[in-house]
Amino acid sequence: MKIKTLSFLLCILLLQTTLAFAKKPPDWVKNRPINKEYYIGIGYASKIKGSSDHIEKAKSEALKNLASEIIINISGEVISSIVEKSGILEEELKSQIRSTTQAELEGYELVETWQDKKEYWVYYRLSRMMYKKLKQEKIDKAMNLAMDLFKEAKSNEEKKNIEKALLYFLQALNPIEKYITETLETTYKGTNIYLNNEIYFSIQNLLANIELKPVNSNMNAKINKSMKQSLQVFALYNDGIQSKISNLPLTFTFIRGKGDLVKNVRTDLNGVGKSKVSKIKSSEKMQMVQAELDISRLINQDTTSYVYQNILKSFPIPYTKIILNVSGLSFYIESDETNFGRKLSILHVEPKLKQAFSEKGFTFTESMNKADIYVKVNAKSREGSEMYGMYTAFVDLSVSVVDMDSGDEIYKCSLNNVSGQGLNFEKAGLKAFEKAANEISEDMIPTLMKLISK
Repeated sequence: MKIKTLSFLLCILLLQTTLAFAKKPPDWVKNRPINKEYYIGIGYASKIKGSSDHIEKAKSEALKNLASEIIINISGEVISSIVEKSGILEEELKSQIRSTTQAELEGYELVETWQDKKEYWVYYRLSRMMYKKLKQEKIDKAMNLAMDLFKEAKSNEEKKNIEKALLYFLQALNPIEKYITETLETTYKGTNIYLNNEIYFSIQNLLANIELKPVNSNMNAKINKSMKQSLQVFALYNDGIQSKISNLPLTFTFIRGKGDLVKNVRTDLNGVGKSKVSKIKSSEKMQMVQAELDISRLINQDTTSYVYQNILKSFPIPYTKIILNVSGLSFYIESDETNFGRKLSILHVEPKLKQAFSEKGFTFTESMNKADIYVKVNAKSREGSEMYGMYTAFVDLSVSVVDMDSGDEIYKCSLNNVSGQGLNFEKAGLKAFEKAANEISEDMIPTLMKLISK
């Protein structure tokens, strides 16, 4: 009996569900309602068998639709002004404003839902009067906080605390960035101002008066070496009276060439920012490092909106450049080459090594004290055998390479029994020297280049 009753109830429930789906859709599904007292948001989603995701998707679409109706009231002039400042596309801007508006929505109510076998529909509405009231409360709160930060920025600007002034100006944008399309009119020192525009122009004016100037605009450097002198840049503020700017964040970057350096620094009490180049990696003879104000370190990029980040990028960021005149490492080669106990008047190994190093952009010095790399070569010949009037000689050769900065031996190798033939031992020895010179340059140069460039 219980089973029959349960089956009957299930049939009734199934019939009710079928009848509900068979109902005609309400007017609001086909014809969007128009109401002067309410913003309307309608959304729908297609159903997928075995899933209930359509409910949340329809709700999200309805709220997006509600937000779109709200931003229709934003004037085209305001949109155009923001597009010009931020440099982003109008549709991209509207999408950002829509997302922010949707995230801030509150006070809306569910009017009705409707569904059939294929679709699920949601109808929301929001009182225009309530929305205006709630939004104004948020704007007033945000403006009060922004105004406090703006006043603090102005105070530091007057005291020539430029880094703090810039920091507070940028922070003053955060509370009001959600209301970028509003006029935000208020008073400051008895004068009517539009707070968002006033902050914007204050930042622009502050940045225009900041000058970055290199201590040395032209410096010498060597490939694969660190620079002994640091890159130094003065940060100055010029508003009629020049003053030094301390604690200003700067970023150093290779804009031509390549190298490792300290990228992020802050200026010291004397207004000087210092970066250290630990290695020059490019063989370009003229390289360039740019130092600029790093405004990104003065804002929280995780909480700053995409639109405002683009507006900040449009500011005239102070920068300067330092030219690096890059040369190859200087070598000092000492070669002891003896052919059967007699020193060669015309060397074979040293010229070959110099030629190979020169092709890689390295230079040579006659003074060991001025060298970056010291190369010591020892090469000696010895008699081999004689057969049918042809003589054989052998050359044993060793090479040691020392980094003069550290004093470390960075490379060492030897060649033994390099043979040469000639009409006598002396000529055979010279042939062996020639062959040894070719072999050592072919073996040594690639390996040494890798060691130097590490």
